[in-house]
Amino acid sequence: MFVDAAGSANVSPLNTLTAFVTAMVALSVAAERVTETIKQWAAQQLGKLSPPRSAAATQVVAMLSGIFVTAMSGQNPINVPGFSAYAWTSLHDWASWIFGGILVSGGSAFWNHILDILQAKKVQKESAADQQLPQGETIAS
Repeated sequence: MFVDAAGSANVSPLNTLTAFVTAMVALSVAAERVTETIKQWAAQQLGKLSPPRSAAATQVVAMLSGIFVTAMSGQNPINVPGFSAYAWTSLHDWASWIFGGILVSGGSAFWNHILDILQAKKVQKESAADQQLPQGETIAS
């Protein structure tokens, strides 16, 4: 369930999905920064590997960075029941962090593209709702 800034619950699937993707974009950006930092530190070692092994090593670093950033954020990105932030011995937390971290490692460009699609869908939905109102009538706020 998504709770907006005013504190009211809004269970719209589109709003819930938008909140999820927004969190994933933020986590992806952070994970990309961690990955790039590690790649700079390990550039010499990665340069010794063949291109396929270097790409595989970079992907493993990206996944581990995603898991690390997700765990450090204290968030439950995939809404695992029984989650408790920073409960390092909880299987629920680790499941959320591992699966969320792997999703985060896909990169912020991927999540930004999905967010753009969701925002376009929301605008389209609002436009359709506005067209259904009788002429001159507005929705009371």
